[in-house]
Amino acid sequence: MKKTILIVDDEPTILKLLEFVLSKEYQTELKSNGYEAIQWLEDGNKPDLIILDVNMPYFNGTEFLNSIKISGIFSKIPVILLTGTTDTKNLEAQLRFPVNEIIQKPFNPTKLKDAVKYLLAEHTKLFASEN
Repeated sequence: MKKTILIVDDEPTILKLLEFVLSKEYQTELKSNGYEAIQWLEDGNKPDLIILDVNMPYFNGTEFLNSIKISGIFSKIPVILLTGTTDTKNLEAQLRFPVNEIIQKPFNPTKLKDAVKYLLAEHTKLFASEN
């Protein structure tokens, strides 16, 4: 069974690129803002990993991240943050909760795939050791 990746980005071209890069190996769920993504989660869905854009309308990446990290159900899901900013250290310092990886846009698809593969493997190992 394929692992599920929730991809949240308001740029349709980024969503399509990520779907193209990841859908051969993973089940991808595409959402254009944090509000849609929260609704999808509240409908009983639980992804294995989340790829999240920081700057989005309605309910941005930081607000979405805070919501899922406060939740007991979704708090351990690995998160890759996508950002257009070059100052990732400052961005990381502003976050209330840590993320597993911050990747700058435009990104290298191979680097992103490697990060996804690594985080899913680590998450699987961690989950197995907790049970």
